[in-house]
Formats: sequence, C-alpha cells, structure tokens
Amino acid sequence: MSATLTETTPVRLTEREANAADLKSGLFYPYYGGLTGTIAKIYPDGTVAVTIDAESMPAEIRTRHTKGTDAMRQKWLDGLSDEARNKLSSGEKKFALRYTLLVGIGDLSPTGPAQMTAEEQPTEEQPTGEPARKSLAEIEVDEARHLAEVALKRKD
Repeated sequence: MSATLTETTPVRLTEREANAADLKSGLFYPYYGGLTGTIAKIYPDGTVAVTIDAESMPAEIRTRHTKGTDAMRQKWLDGLSDEARNKLSSGEKKFALRYTLLVGIGDLSPTGPAQMTAEEQPTEEQPTGEPARKSLAEIEVDEARHLAEVALKRKD
C-alpha cells in the first residue's frame, strides 16, 4: 500500500475499532475513521502526518476548529501595532490553522485526485498538471526583490 501513497496524496482514514496496539501507540482512535485529508509527510517508521479536510470533520469538531482559528487570528491581530496590522495583506490577515493527525500508514487508503484550494487553482501562467517550478536563479531574484522591499519599508 505504501507504494501508492506519497506526499500530497488524498486519503481517507479507515473506519474500524481501536485495538490495544492503537491505544498504546496513540496512532488511531475510532473517531478518526472516515476523515479525509492529504498526506503532509511520510515517516520511515510507518507513521504518516495527514492534514485533515475541514469538510470531513463532524459538525461539532469543525465548528470548534473554526472558532479556535478565528479566536487565535483575532488575538494575533490584536497583539500587533496599528502600523504592523496595516502592512499586512488581506491574505496574511486571514490565515487558517491546519488540523493534522499522525496515523499509521496501514490506516489510510487513497481517495482520488487532490482537492485544490483557491490559491492552488491553476492560473494562465500555470497550466493544470504539474505546477511550474522556479529555477534557482528566479528564486534568488525574487528573494533579492523581497529583501529590497523590506529594507525600503524599514526606512519609511
């Protein structure tokens, strides 16, 4: 099974009862069953970090997760000065917390093509399929441009 599972593979957690080994390892609980998500990292010991899709969470958990995210975002924004808050882009102000579980690889099954978020949707420069990757030179140019912008903002 691990041959078909790679990072970014969309998966579903198996619905089953926990056994003694699960309780000892803490890698599976029955309420994980049926959740869907995307593999974030596969570890050599057979454990997998899975970022859970909020839509697959039970309504009560999803509501609590959303309220927690909103509260943390507001607390973070309240801790910033007005100047720092005004410099943030709207995307930076609307961060979202991820809900990630560590599970055993045997409790996962692939579900199909990955769901793309709005930011990941293909653009005119980026056709569907493999995302366009920047070369090292392009990354260095972008970094230099960003550092120059930061330095300019600090002078103001």
